[in-house]
Amino acid sequence: MRSIARHRWWLALSTFAKWTVLSILALALSCQYAAGQEPRIQGKVLDAKSGQPLPHIQVSIARWENLRGLQPDATIKPEKSTLTDNFGQFSFHLSRNQGPIGRILVFTADELYENQAYPSTTFNGRFPTLREIQRDASAVNAASAPEVTFLLDLAVRIEDPVMVPMRDGTELAATIYLPKEKGKYPTILLRTPYGRKSLREYAWLAREGYAVVAQDVRGRGDSGGDNLPFVADGWGKLQDGYDTVEWIAQQGFSDGKVGTAGGSALGIVQNLMAGAAPPHLKAQIIVVAATSIYGDAAYPGGILRKSQVQAWTKKNKFAPETQEVVHGHPLYDDYWKQLDLAQRIEVVDVPALYIGGWYDTFAEGTIEGYLLRRSKAGPKARGNTFLVMGPWTHSGVFSDRVGELQFPPPAKRDLLPEMLAFADYYLKGEGDFAEKCPPVQYYVMGDLTDPQAPGNFWALAKEFPPPAEKAVLFIGSEGAFSAELPPDAEHFVGFTFDPADPVPTTGGRNLSIPAGPADQRPVEERQDVIVFTTDTVKQPLPIVGLVKAILKVRTNGKDADVSVRLTDVYPDGTSFLLLDASGRLSMRPPYTKKTPVSSGVVYPLEVKLGHIAYIVNAGHRLRLALAGSNYPRFALNAEASPDGEPVKIQVSVGRENPSYLELPVYQELLKAQPTPRSSTDEQK
Repeated sequence: MRSIARHRWWLALSTFAKWTVLSILALALSCQYAAGQEPRIQGKVLDAKSGQPLPHIQVSIARWENLRGLQPDATIKPEKSTLTDNFGQFSFHLSRNQGPIGRILVFTADELYENQAYPSTTFNGRFPTLREIQRDASAVNAASAPEVTFLLDLAVRIEDPVMVPMRDGTELAATIYLPKEKGKYPTILLRTPYGRKSLREYAWLAREGYAVVAQDVRGRGDSGGDNLPFVADGWGKLQDGYDTVEWIAQQGFSDGKVGTAGGSALGIVQNLMAGAAPPHLKAQIIVVAATSIYGDAAYPGGILRKSQVQAWTKKNKFAPETQEVVHGHPLYDDYWKQLDLAQRIEVVDVPALYIGGWYDTFAEGTIEGYLLRRSKAGPKARGNTFLVMGPWTHSGVFSDRVGELQFPPPAKRDLLPEMLAFADYYLKGEGDFAEKCPPVQYYVMGDLTDPQAPGNFWALAKEFPPPAEKAVLFIGSEGAFSAELPPDAEHFVGFTFDPADPVPTTGGRNLSIPAGPADQRPVEERQDVIVFTTDTVKQPLPIVGLVKAILKVRTNGKDADVSVRLTDVYPDGTSFLLLDASGRLSMRPPYTKKTPVSSGVVYPLEVKLGHIAYIVNAGHRLRLALAGSNYPRFALNAEASPDGEPVKIQVSVGRENPSYLELPVYQELLKAQPTPRSSTDEQK
């Protein structure tokens, strides 16, 4: 009994002594802080074989206390990261303003090397799991951090530059990343106008048993040829995508199966490549990309996307004649047909995963590509094309921050596991992607101020758009906007288009200017904008599918544009943009010719605002705003007023010739709404 008592006494004394020492250390550290000497973690990264410094290697840190509660196989994401300098050195300055510092996990996070957690724990992939670092990784004591040194071995083989010959003798430069073990592998091809070095992050796929080919497209980077976008990437005289795929299939590292991946311009070249139908192309992952360059990027509605075309070609330093070509082809002619997958959809027969965002500039291009392949392509494409649509903008894809709004956490998606599973299934024959992945996943947007409001969840479906019912809202005099026909047999409302004072673009589906669901009140308050607002919605209104405005328009000018904006008006008056588009009287589908416009004659004008998935909450209102311009998103209509004077535009709102909005209402969506979480649940 005495020995047990002595043991307990000694344990208590030891515990007291330990906490006393820790308190003294904490006090010393706080004194160090007070003296302005905040701790710093520094070190270097060297090549394990040569001992040479490795520049541009990402080094990351995470606080050990923040790892509590993680599952063993959970990936540890960096809290802070930096890149080594030209001498392989890195440094982190830690601040007490960020809370207690404590023990710090330091690790490399590079695509090309066998990454380590200090001091010598090697882990698989770019980021470690808790299970991997618990073996023998150490944490750095922030109070007395030693210099940290990493000795890294390459995890992949690199061949650079590799010159790939095209059919006209031009050579395109590529960097090839290969698994460490020699063999034959399926290949992921990425073709870019932005420099193949920017695709270094995809090298991690080589760790997953793929060969990765990152290529500069024609005229870009180290590749030869003319510096003109997209014209050599399809099925014309030059077919660089086709030639590259077939060249890969003949290489010693290839098993003959080639998949492609990438977003924006890297997705556009995939669509064009599909139209050339290279035999060894087996799968495509296409993110935020146009399907028709004319309709999705350059001239939607037959109107030049001024800011987008000018900013993109100038910023990326394409040949000056690029803009001359675009401006020289305002109609949908043979030049644009060679850049439109719809012209060749019948030869496409490969699985595809399309990923887009509701506020992306190419939202309609993503949906169009999906619809074309599901309905008009070959059997392998029809039954194996998938769609994911989030609430994202072009530059904020996968993010929960969209324009001026912060969406709930589910809006933020890490789709890399699904993309890898797609590739594994269709290129390796591994896994069960096709059986388990829903054909369609789309984010349903909704009220962001009411936690009990419907919306803001992911819906799963077999097809898109779903079988919604068509609802019609008529616009009337005095700002009326309802399902009832206007009372007047004939009536017009009007606004003015002044080329010297255009209505400004405010949010929307943009590329080079601010995008997202911006508040439209500053626009709606202008004298040259007319608005139509519904009564308060009594029940939630689920809108899923294509929204169209059917207008009857006349002008005293020689032509007219009508900009249409649809917004959700919150109870406090905030008017957030849902969709917007513009139409031109002289331009009608298929935009192959111009139609003369006579002063005073009423013309029908259909404006496709685009697809959406949105639940208007009870207590909200819908609003339609019409104007004569949306600048600089769309170029001004120079022919509407050759002398530069303001012109009048009028819209028929009488019951004999009504103008209205078509809405796809999908009531079944309300049944798919997850049970809203209470504030208590969220705190838990």
